[in-house]
Amino acid sequence: MQSTPRDLDSPEAIAEMLDAFYRKVLADDRLRPLFLDVAEIDLRTHLPCIRAYWCKLLLGERDGYQSNMVARHLALHEQHPLQLDDFERWLELFRETVNADFTGPSADRAKTLATRIAGNLVRLTRSPIST
Repeated sequence: MQSTPRDLDSPEAIAEMLDAFYRKVLADDRLRPLFLDVAEIDLRTHLPCIRAYWCKLLLGERDGYQSNMVARHLALHEQHPLQLDDFERWLELFRETVNADFTGPSADRAKTLATRIAGNLVRLTRSPIST
């Protein structure tokens, strides 16, 4: 990571943040089994997809992301019910990652969007989320 915080205003910055975030997710005792054992995430294919998703959200890029994020998470929930603590831990690690090395309007927007995403998924899986 860079020593001087910068904004999430380029594909390179978004990729850097997501790489750091997924290192934390895969080191986390709660989330690692969900990502590796239940969802069977292959980072070689997942990271480019999730980078395209966040580039779409933060930069308005429309070319890369063509999937239905909600449907994928609902299918995962049917396979293995996701718990409130799962969403809260994901959001905690996301915010922690952004706050560690990024600042600015896009970084703030990323945290706001992550909160909305987690809240929407919680509602869809019928788990209340704390604010």
